Amino acid sequence: MTNSPSLFRGLFIPHVTPFSDDGTLDLESLERLTKYQLSIEGVAGLVSCARIGEGPVLSVEEKRRVYETAGKVARKAGRLHIATIAPQSTDEAIDLIRNLEPLPVDAVMIFPPLLFAWGKVGGDLKVGFFEDVTRETNLPLVLFQVPVKSYWYDVETICRIAKLEKVVAYKEASFDIELFGRTIQALRRQNATMNVLTGNDRFVAQSYALGASGALIGIANVATEKWGGMDIAGRAGDFDKAMGIQRELEAVKELVFSEPIVEAVARIKVVLQHERLIKSSRVRRPQMGVSEIEHKQLLDSYRALKENEFRGGPESTESRPLQRIV
Repeated sequence: MTNSPSLFRGLFIPHVTPFSDDGTLDLESLERLTKYQLSIEGVAGLVSCARIGEGPVLSVEEKRRVYETAGKVARKAGRLHIATIAPQSTDEAIDLIRNLEPLPVDAVMIFPPLLFAWGKVGGDLKVGFFEDVTRETNLPLVLFQVPVKSYWYDVETICRIAKLEKVVAYKEASFDIELFGRTIQALRRQNATMNVLTGNDRFVAQSYALGASGALIGIANVATEKWGGMDIAGRAGDFDKAMGIQRELEAVKELVFSEPIVEAVARIKVVLQHERLIKSSRVRRPQMGVSEIEHKQLLDSYRALKENEFRGGPESTESRPLQRIV
C-alpha cells in the first residue's frame, strides 16, 4: 500500500486489545473485532497498541502479535494500519520502527518520550528527535499531541516537524480548541501536507469545521457506525449533520468517559463483550475494571441509548456550530 499523506484521512480506530479470562491475548476476538470495525463506512484504518489498546502494559512480544493480527486484517480489507510505540530514547525509537518495517504496518504513531515533559524543553530537542528518527527509518510517522500540558508540542514546533516528509499525520488530542484552531491555521499558512486527525472527543464535529482531515478517537470502538457517519459528513463539509451526530453521541461519550477516566477501556470492553465482538471484558492491571454494580448500570444505560438509536443525548456546552476557517 502506498503511504502518501493523502491516504491518512478519515476515521482511525485505536482498537482495544482483547484478553482471555486468564489474562493472555485473545487474538481470535481481536480478529473478529477489527474485521467488524473495518467493515464500517468511513473507517480508514486501525491503530494498534495505543492507550485504548493498553499498549503501555503489553510486552514487546505481545505487541508484535497484535501488530501482525490487526495488520493482516487491515491489509485484507485494503485499509491502513498504524502501530503505536512509546520509546524513551532516539535509539529505542529507531530500533522499534525498524522492527516494524517487515510487518503489515503502514505508519507508526509515537508517544512522546518522557524527556519531552522534563521541565521546559525547547523545540530544537523535539524536532531533532524526529529528524534523527526519519533519517534512520523508512515508515511514515504520526505525531501525537497527548492531553497533558507538560507534553504539548507548541505550534511553532509542530509546524517544524510537519516539514519532515515522513511525518504524514498528527493526532491532535490537546482537548484545547483554541490551540487546535491556531495549529490548523499555522499549518495551512505553510501549506503543510501533514494531515490533522482530531483526538478530541469533546469537539470532534467542530474539528472538521476547523479543518481536520479525520479523527483518531478511542470512543469510536463504541457506536462505530455513528462515528463513521460523522466523519463522512464532516469531511464532506456538512457540518450541521456532523454536529447533529455529535449531539446524539454525547451521552455515549459521557457514559464511557465518566470518572475515573482511566477505566474507560474497561467500559468499552464491557460494551464490546455485550455486542459479542470480544469474549471477555478483562483489562490488565493496574487497571481495576468496573464493579458488578457499574457493569449492570453501564449496560442498562447503553441498551437504552442503542434502542433509541443513540438519539436524545444531552447537548454539550461545547457543541456549538462553527464555520470552517479559511
